[in-house]
Formats: sequence, structure tokens, C-alpha cells
Amino acid sequence: MNAPQCLIEVSKDGKMAIRPETLQTVKKINKRLVIVGIAGCYRTGKSYLMNRLAGRGSGFSVSRGVQSNTRGIWMWCLPHPRKSDCVLMLLDTEGLHAIKQKAQVSSKIFSMVVLLSSTLIYN
Repeated sequence: MNAPQCLIEVSKDGKMAIRPETLQTVKKINKRLVIVGIAGCYRTGKSYLMNRLAGRGSGFSVSRGVQSNTRGIWMWCLPHPRKSDCVLMLLDTEGLHAIKQKAQVSSKIFSMVVLLSSTLIYN
């Protein structure tokens, strides 16, 4: 996967849905998955940190200012740096308590990334 893709999108009314084309990408993976997810308050550098874990200067969208950039849950699948029989899936999440975000959405996103991840980073 050359770039991150939206895995779970959040509508304006707070409903969450899996993006079908991204799900098809996941279904094509025939190796074990090592899933690293990140969660934390908005505007704390989660996307930047995930780009660093990917060994890239860019990938997950990063911006300056107070407006959140990531919406929902984004994934990026890369070759695992140490295990050739595994794929590293990085999950970047929308920040908790983001501006214009309902508290219920924050709870759902946090719960989803906890359930999906092999390892969770709380930033």
C-alpha cells in the first residue's frame, strides 16, 4: 500500500462505516497482521508519530493549526521491518475531543482502535 487509506469513516451525524474499497484491500493480505493503533487528544501529533513509525516523512495527513486533519480511522499497510512473514498495519485515528466532534464519536473511535490493535499507543 503506497499511501494511507480511510478504513472507517465518520459521517457528519456521527455514524461510522467501513469503507468497502479499503476492506477489499485488507482481505487481499495473505500474511499475518501486526496492527499498531494510536489514540489520544486532538492536535497532539498522532499522525506525525505514525509517519515516523512507517519510516516516512509523510503519509498520514499532518497540518498546522487547531483544526483536526484526520477524520475516522485511517490505515497504512507496510512490510514489517523485522518479520518478512508479517504485514505492519498502522491505524491513525481522529483525535479525541476534537472541535465539532460529539463525545459519543470519540468513545466509538477509541473503542474501535483498542479492539483492532495488537499494540496501542496512547498519545
